[in-house]
Amino acid sequence: MLVALRAPLRLPLAAIPEEDLSFLERRFTPRTVYMEVGAASCAFALRAASHVERVYAIDVSGYFLHTVPAPLNLKLVLCDGVRIPVPDGSVDLAWGGAFIDHLHPDDAAAHLRSVHRTLAAKGEYLFTTQQPAGAVRQRLLAAGFSTVRISLFSRLRKPLRITAIR
Repeated sequence: MLVALRAPLRLPLAAIPEEDLSFLERRFTPRTVYMEVGAASCAFALRAASHVERVYAIDVSGYFLHTVPAPLNLKLVLCDGVRIPVPDGSVDLAWGGAFIDHLHPDDAAAHLRSVHRTLAAKGEYLFTTQQPAGAVRQRLLAAGFSTVRISLFSRLRKPLRITAIR
C-alpha cells in the first residue's frame, strides 16, 4: 500500500509578535477552548493547539482550510467573521487581533454579539484596536459584555488592547 504524506507546514514564529504570544499563552490551560477570529496565517491557532483542549480558527478567506495540516484539536471554520458558527457558550478565550478594525461599524456590532454568544461564562475576548476607547467600550457593553478593560498595547504603538469578559 502506498501512502502519500503531506509535509507539515512550518510557520515562522518570528511572524507572531512575542508580546502577543506571551499575552495569550499565560491564559492557556489544558482545559481552555480557544478561538482565533481572523486566523489569517493560523499561526496563533497552531501554536495554541499544543497548549489547549480545543481551538477554533475562524478564517474568512478559506485559503488555509485546504493548506494547513491541522492537529486533531484544531477546527478550521470558514465564515464571514460576523456570524460565527461556533457552539454557544463553548469558548473560554477568543483572540481577534485587529480584526474588528477591518469591519464596517454595523458588522462590528453583529460580530461582537456573535463572539459574546460563543463565550462561556467568564469567557474573555481579547483584541487590539485603533478605534477610540469610549466608542469601543460602549459597543462591547451594548453587545452584552459585563466587563471591559482597556490598556495601552505597547509604548511604541498606538493600538489599545481590549479585554472584554462575558
